[in-house]
Amino acid sequence: MWEEFTRPLASLNALDLTILFGATLLAGLVRGFSGFGSAMILVPSYSLVFGPMAAIPIMSLVDVTGTLGLLPKAMRRCTWREVAPLTLGASLLLPLGVYLLIVADQELLRWVISLAILLLVLVMASGWRYSAAPTAWFSLGVGGAAGLMGGSIGIAGPPVILFWLGGQANAATVRANIIVFLALVTVAAWISFFVGGLFTGQVLTMSLLLAPVYAAAIWIGAHGFRFADERLFRRLALGIVAAIAIVSLFA
Repeated sequence: MWEEFTRPLASLNALDLTILFGATLLAGLVRGFSGFGSAMILVPSYSLVFGPMAAIPIMSLVDVTGTLGLLPKAMRRCTWREVAPLTLGASLLLPLGVYLLIVADQELLRWVISLAILLLVLVMASGWRYSAAPTAWFSLGVGGAAGLMGGSIGIAGPPVILFWLGGQANAATVRANIIVFLALVTVAAWISFFVGGLFTGQVLTMSLLLAPVYAAAIWIGAHGFRFADERLFRRLALGIVAAIAIVSLFA
């Protein structure tokens, strides 16, 4: 039993460890300062070492350390009538996304992840937002797209971020909505990962090793860059995400 948890470390070389810990540190700094982008850094980076089927569950466990401290306040401030339909839509299609993660060719899926991230970076950098009045069915659809993406490529946030940023809610409410939505989707993803047998010894071992690094980096990002230019840092973060996606295409 113990060997199942220690074997993943023995199989990693120096380059693998540099990618894993370097990406985790970078993602934590970006998440702590800008509040977004961590999954778009972690998923392609971890996929280079383990492949998507292990990388996405590892990311989901590591990233939860960035949400736990924010969740109680966000749950009090979010607008549940907006969060609920998106969460329902995501929960319905997330298992299908996990199924695709399991059955898809892993090399092809790694390319899909990188190309999807590049597309999302372009959309986010362009400043485009969905600004029409959303219907309940459209909210379900956006949630479904987020769930499908979250299960298959590990990135559920961008569809709902673009959706909510285009609405009329204030920034604090949007932030709370996103935090609560991603927390609920993470729980739904864990259920699907468990049922699909993706929580292996390798996944649990690497999550336990990387989570403290990520948590420390988030704290540094949140407190160490308080006087930095936020707009400049967000542009830098998008540039970093795009660069990682491009490198992972050709690695």
